[in-house]
Order: sequence, then C-alpha cells, then structure tokens
Amino acid sequence: MQHGLKSVSTARRIALWICILWAHALIGQKAHLPQGDGVRSPAELEIDSLKTLLKGSTAAARKVEIYDQLCFAYASTLGDVAVAHRYADSVKWVADQSRDQSVLAASHYCYGVVSRYEGKYSEALDHFQHQVSYCHASGDSSRLANTLFQVAVVQEGLGRYEQSLATSYKALAMFQRNDVPFGVAITFMHIGNLFVRLKNYDKAIDMYHQSLGIFDSLKADLKCKMGKLRVLMNLGNAWAELKQHDRALTFYKESLVISHSLGSRRTTGTALSSIGEVLNALGQYDSALRYHQQALSIREQMSQRDKILLSLICVGETYMFLGMYPLATTHLLRALSLSKEFHSKPGLRDTYQKLSVLYSDQHNYEKAYAYHRLYMAMKDSVLNEETSKQFSELQTKYETGEKDKRIALLAKEKEIQQKESQQQATLNKAFAGGFVLVLLIAVLAFYIYRQRVLLTAKINEAKEAHFKRQVSEMEMKALRAQINPHFLFNCMNSINVMIGKGDTENASLYLSKFSKLVRLILENAGASVVTLESEIELLESYIQLEELRAPGKISHSVSVDKSIDTQCTYLPSMVLQPFVENAIWHGIMHKECKSKGSISIAIEPQEDALFCTIEDNGIGRERAQQLRDASLLQKKSMGMKITEQRLQLLGKQTHHHYRYIDVVDLKDAGNRPLGTRVTVTIPICND
Repeated sequence: MQHGLKSVSTARRIALWICILWAHALIGQKAHLPQGDGVRSPAELEIDSLKTLLKGSTAAARKVEIYDQLCFAYASTLGDVAVAHRYADSVKWVADQSRDQSVLAASHYCYGVVSRYEGKYSEALDHFQHQVSYCHASGDSSRLANTLFQVAVVQEGLGRYEQSLATSYKALAMFQRNDVPFGVAITFMHIGNLFVRLKNYDKAIDMYHQSLGIFDSLKADLKCKMGKLRVLMNLGNAWAELKQHDRALTFYKESLVISHSLGSRRTTGTALSSIGEVLNALGQYDSALRYHQQALSIREQMSQRDKILLSLICVGETYMFLGMYPLATTHLLRALSLSKEFHSKPGLRDTYQKLSVLYSDQHNYEKAYAYHRLYMAMKDSVLNEETSKQFSELQTKYETGEKDKRIALLAKEKEIQQKESQQQATLNKAFAGGFVLVLLIAVLAFYIYRQRVLLTAKINEAKEAHFKRQVSEMEMKALRAQINPHFLFNCMNSINVMIGKGDTENASLYLSKFSKLVRLILENAGASVVTLESEIELLESYIQLEELRAPGKISHSVSVDKSIDTQCTYLPSMVLQPFVENAIWHGIMHKECKSKGSISIAIEPQEDALFCTIEDNGIGRERAQQLRDASLLQKKSMGMKITEQRLQLLGKQTHHHYRYIDVVDLKDAGNRPLGTRVTVTIPICND
C-alpha cells in the first residue's frame, strides 16, 4: 500500500524522521521472528528484507510505508497478530507526534488489518472507516481501493454478503481504473467467495480462474504467491461444495505444500482444516480429527478468533461422528460462546445445527428441537430470498456498467472518425455519414434488445422468488405434519406402557427406532431434496415403529426397479410417508378379521419421474370414512393435500404435468372392499 505525506515543511520532516527512528528502536526490542533450524522461509526472508530497508531508509514517508507492510506481513502471512499490533502502534505513535492526518489514517488502516485477523470485525470496520473518510477527503483513490477491499472482506465475515458484494465491485472498479492487476485479482477472488456463499458455484469457479490467470501473469513475489495460494484453497472449497472430493483434495494439498514452503502459519491452518472437512465427508473420521486438531492448535497459537470458531465446530462435529459425545459437546459449546462474543451469524447458524444433531443422537429431543428452531431462524437471517435478489441486482448493475463503458468508448472512436472524415472529399463524407447512421441504429437496436432481456430476467427472477417462497412454505407445512404433538405423545406413551409391563427389551428397541426416525426427519427437513435411498430408509423406520406398536397386525414390502440408482435419484423430502401413514391408520388398524394387514410399496421409473404404488389390504375408504374421527380426518387430508401441492410446484419447476396422486378402491367380485391402492407420480429432482 502506498502512503504519501503531503506538504510537510523541512523542520517538520526532520522531527518526523527522528520520531520514526525512535519507534523503530522500540520495535527492534520487542518484535523478532521465531528462530527455527536456521533455514529462513520466504515469508521470513521477505520480512528480513523489509527490516533492512527500514534501517537504511531516510525518507519519513517511506519508513511509515514499510511499517505498514511489516504489519500486514506479520498478520496475514506469519499469523503473528501480536507483533503486527506493535507495528501498528509504531505508526500511531508517529501520527501522534507529527499530527499528520495521512499517517493517522494509515495507523487506523493497520489497526483495522490487525482486528480483521483477530476476528474482531466490528472494530476492524471502525478503523477502516477512518481511512475511507481520509481517502475521500484527499482524493487518494489508490489507498481507497485497498481499504474498500478490506471492508468487503470484513463484511463477509459478519455475514453481510450483499454489502460485501457492493463494496467489492466499488474496489474492483477503482483497481481497474488505476491499472492495479494485483488488486483486480484479489477482488475477483473475493467475489468468487461470495458466489460460493450463494451456492452459485459455476460463477465462483469462473471468478477464481480469472484471478488465477492474473496471478500467473504477474511477477512471482511473495505477495503474488500468497494470492495464488488463497485462490487454490478457494477452488478446493468450491469443488468440495460440489461433492468433487478428489478435486478438492488436490487443490487443498497443493495449497498446503505452498503454505509450508512460504512459512505461512495462517494458510497452513486453513489448508489443514479444509483437508479435514473433506476426509469427514469421505467418512475417514480418525484421519479428519488429526487434521482438525492440528489446525485448531495453530489457530489458537495465533489468537485467530474467527478461525478458532471454525476449527471448534469441525472438531466437535468429528467427535460426534466418532460417538465421543462429551468431547463433541465441549467443543461445540465453546464455538457457540465464541460466536455470540463477536456476533457471527454464520457461526451461530452452523453451531446451532450441529448441536441439534448432537442432542438428537443422545436422545435429548427437547434440546435437539430447541437448537433446530434456532438454526432455522438463523439460517433465514443469514441468507434469505431478499439477499439472493440483491446479489443478482448488484451483479446485473456491474455487468450493465461494463457494457455502458464499451458503448461510450465506441461513441468516442466514432467522433474521432467523423472529425477525420471532414477533411476528405464529399464522397467520403457521405460514406462516413451513412456508416455512422447504420452504427447508431445498431447501437439503438442492441440497447432495446438488452432492455428486453433485462426486463425478462427481472420477471423470471420475481417468479422464481415467489416459487421458492411457496416451496419453503410447503416444506415447513410438511415438516409440521411429520412431527406433531399427537404422534410424539402416542410414541412416548407406547414406550411408557412397555416399561410399565416390564417389557424393557421391546421398550429399548422401540426407543432406538423412534430416535432413528426423529433424526431422519430432522436431517431431511434441512434439505429440499433427498436421495431415494434416504426416503426409503425413513419409510422403513416409520413402518417398523408402527409394527412394534401393533405386533402381528402389519407386514410390509418395498420393491424398487433394478434400473433405478437409489443413491443418485433425488426427490422431495418426506413425500411418501403421509400415504403410508394413511394406509396404516385408516385401513389396516380397523381390520376386524384376524388376518394380518399388509402394505406393499413399489417404485418404478417413468420418463423423468418415479411411479410409486402404495397398496394395502385394509377396510377401504368407505368404511374408513364412517369410522374416522372428524379432527383426525382433517389432519390426514391436510397431509395429502400438502404433498399434492408440493408435487404440483415441483412439476411447474421441471415443466412436467402429471396426474400426481390417484386413489383406487380395491373390491372383489361381490363389491366387497379388499383395500386401497394409491399411485403417486413424483418428478425426479436434480441434486
């Protein structure tokens, strides 16, 4: 970063120079690099070089600039925020002695960097705002661009993604106008990070590759190597989100090697943590735990509160996967306390979600449900539909601005051509005039076309937002239909009866299956779509639970066509359970004969949909209507109605129209009821 001291008298410069020498002497007594085996890393060599320049420099402005660079190097590369803070103190001390506003603004920038890497985002924003105000007043666009980039990074850390994107585009425009390719590269990288937050991975990967291309074209100094290193880690993040674990591990391991070679502890911790997350996804929990613990140890040594929070969540989750619940609870509660301490909405969201699953695994359903409610509320707060809309609007504004610049450039070139054509013969003037007219018509036609495209895009965006709201409402209604007080009461009462009869073995079995069912419902509630394998597992758990409640009365079978890959076929979550529940409680449970009730579930492929048949040998709909309680009828009808509405919404999205639900009464030759057959056509979803 460039720092200039403006219009300082000779006497004032001498006094300022003396102040800097004193400050440097104080730093020399306190700050030192840790000595290892005698081999200096590139990061340490870079800092040694800056210290050498500091000793040999006589210009006051240059010394302040080197203090700034040393502060940033210690904070970002070595991760030693304590030493970085001392260099920021030096700049502040010089500012106090000289009363120079430029140096004072520079000290706020340094303190902002230190606060950012400590995870104190609110303090960082306050410091950066002082620098922004000074840059606006002095017209220093170079320093302003750097500071706006830092502000954008801090806003992302606070979960203010729409503000971060707007600030990023402001910084990007300044870097491009000032021809600062390094600034353009790091800003492209940060915008990619924001698109990952939005789950727009194609745009994120495109941004990362643009950033990587710029870094590869620049001189391979420490700053560019660190930039390239961070892009590689972010590419690993994007591929990890896309479940491309092998690609993600390749990028993470490459970044870990570079981090070690540069001596960057901060990025080493990030790479270790990222590898641990991929290993967790692959089910290699023991190996993942070692990576996460190494990352946590490094981050605690550097007092990185934001990164410590992430590592605590990862370590706690891994202990949970290993069944080590006390250790998992300890780490997750530490993460919760830290999230509340510096108001991290993403941290609260992730910690609430993990605690919900943790307590569900331990059969503490009261706490599991409480944390699940907190998770859903925080999830909506961090990234709702309005945020997605603002992201799209800001991206469109930026793209439109870029096109307007190109049109303005064409108009300027056209004006030059017109002036030159005036010096030519009349025939050439006429030809040039005709050419200009055609060009104007083309530009106008392009503008009209572009406006239509933008209008269409906004209309489609509004429709999509409305559709997403409808889907969310239907999913929440479906969840409430799945987990209801009446169902929970009956289950818990059955367990109580078994225990009262001394049937502890069946009570334990029933409780185990009940906990599994509740966990599956909670897990599926967090996803819009699930695999067919997961849906079948939920159905099996529910039916087994009902078989235990009514021993000897229910049998069931589930068949799936061999051509269907249950692990790679996706459908809306919890879409079949209401029909199975209806078959049991309104068909089989009312059978008066001694024959066992049976339910068969068959799933077959049908173009871009699944054709599901649920058949029972119960009493039929007519007799069930006579016996059914009015309130229970209303409840079951509501569950089937909600499911049909969800399927209709999904059909609109996939542009398929089926008769989604069809109910047939089965009767014998004497018109006596034999049961009910329900067919459900489910459009196949994309992952």
